[in-house]
Amino acid sequence: MNDVTDEQLHEQFVKTYGIEPEIRVTCPGRVNLIGEHIDYHDYGVFPMAIDASTVILAARNSTNNLIFSNFDPKYSSWESPIPCPWQGSSSPKWNDYLLCGWKGILDFEKSEQFGISFLLYGTIPPSSGLSSSSSLVCASALATLSLIVQGDPFQHISRENFAHLCAKSEPLIGTLSGGMDQAAEVLASEGTALRIDFNPLRSKNIELPENAVFVVVHSNTELNKGATSHYNERVIEGRIVAQILKREFSLSTPSFRLKDIQALSGKSFEEILKTVEEVIPEELTKNQVIELIGNDKLEECLTENTRKFTNFKLRSRARHVFSEAHRVELFESACESKDIKQMGVLMNASHRSCAIDYECSCEELDAICELYTKHGALGARLTGAGWGGCAVVLMAADDVANIEKLPSLFVSKPGQGIRVHRF
Repeated sequence: MNDVTDEQLHEQFVKTYGIEPEIRVTCPGRVNLIGEHIDYHDYGVFPMAIDASTVILAARNSTNNLIFSNFDPKYSSWESPIPCPWQGSSSPKWNDYLLCGWKGILDFEKSEQFGISFLLYGTIPPSSGLSSSSSLVCASALATLSLIVQGDPFQHISRENFAHLCAKSEPLIGTLSGGMDQAAEVLASEGTALRIDFNPLRSKNIELPENAVFVVVHSNTELNKGATSHYNERVIEGRIVAQILKREFSLSTPSFRLKDIQALSGKSFEEILKTVEEVIPEELTKNQVIELIGNDKLEECLTENTRKFTNFKLRSRARHVFSEAHRVELFESACESKDIKQMGVLMNASHRSCAIDYECSCEELDAICELYTKHGALGARLTGAGWGGCAVVLMAADDVANIEKLPSLFVSKPGQGIRVHRF
């Protein structure tokens, strides 16, 4: 779809619903520069918001219905009388992401349901690894909250708590989210990338080197991580690793996040990686996991929609998480010293780890990374969950002409976080 103006969206809302919109919410997507599949283990990540975004126009209505329409006509409208009985979806459609944010806010506010009209428009390519799904959830949550409270909704709830709330809501659509996407989209400041850490959620603005240019390239393959088991399987495998390491280090913590295990063990990244190679099996069946850690410990790791898993890869998954977390630390240092060559080296290593140890790449993403590095890119890696979607490529500004004829989606600059406008 071509870009749509605010005036066109306003006209479409009035035409569709016969009422004026009360608010407009704009929520960016994000590109993760480095730090993939480690946020759900509480390790820091390094994303930046992008200009591509989700926009929702919203108003209360007098129909006693919840009504969602999409500016893109290929998506059918959705409607439900209230009270709407929706409790989640394991194979989400576009309207389920909006319901996820809506329900998260109503539960948090302990608010009675009321008639709402939403009009959605988005410029983030779906299933691209640029966090279109979390952008939908966050935008819907802020739109709902803004119809409940007066004034600036972030005077009612902090941005950090709002991002945390949205992350905690996403399991309603089947995703065991780690919180990076929501934090990047809510906390971003225009012009800087973010170093985001978790528990407690906090962020730090990081200036990128002036001669660093990031190009986002679509692999032309898509994966809806909410409709497949790949993502959740990796989460569970990491939890099993944590249980094994807790036994190895005689730790009594209830946590199965690998950052907590490393911190309590007192091990450096080099030391914990050595332990992984020595004590973590490469692959186990479900019965072997039970023999190793006990059925009760396995049950602590599993969720209702992951009980069907029967085989788990462990050592390579752990190797990726710990090495990727270390690369985030090194990447931040390279940014601060404006060493874009080292930034590129770390991005390339990240992609290899994602492709080989975490097995979350695909032939198309591997080919894009190879193509760009052959044409002078300093670094290239998948961004997002993987298995399709986009790669992010680091170029020196002087070398951008080398890739003018190569396929690209856009050149990315750090964008602004979620915001609301009242009409």
